[in-house]
Amino acid sequence: MEHNNRTNEAANTETKLTKPWIRRHPMFAGFLLFVIALIVVGVLYYILRIYFSTFDRSEQGYLAYSMPSRNGEYVAEIYGVPYGGAGAGGVTIWVDVRSTGNGSAGADASFVKTIYRAEFRGANHLEWENEKTLRIENRNEYNDDSVTLNIDEDIYDGWNFACKSLRMKGEYVRCLSPEKQ
Repeated sequence: MEHNNRTNEAANTETKLTKPWIRRHPMFAGFLLFVIALIVVGVLYYILRIYFSTFDRSEQGYLAYSMPSRNGEYVAEIYGVPYGGAGAGGVTIWVDVRSTGNGSAGADASFVKTIYRAEFRGANHLEWENEKTLRIENRNEYNDDSVTLNIDEDIYDGWNFACKSLRMKGEYVRCLSPEKQ
């Protein structure tokens, strides 16, 4: 009988040693799998966010400056949207073109289109060259994100996300970015 107990103990010890690692440490294995899943999701988000980017600022920011077009049909508005913290933060500049509904074309008064996004450089200015062409100045001594855009066809993205975005392809005819100018 004693011999039989020793054999059972040896078999139990051997069984415990041959259990898979995951079954021996289920809490640690679950935590490890959770961390790996978070890393994979984070990497996928970082890679794919460019391709699914939009010009949606979700009504964030403050209106910094606006300028009506020459015939009063449109109003160009610059919004500043702060990001980051005190040390590493900054401001993103967005330019929306809004229809006033007071034009010869009788444009829809609810028409709003974002045509510009870039890092705030220090000197901002809007100037209408004609009824459909807007000059946006955004520059400092080191960087110049100034551009002239046709409000019906063009957009400018200082990060070049909108130009690569699959969701934005139908929103513009020409997408400009610092590399493509």
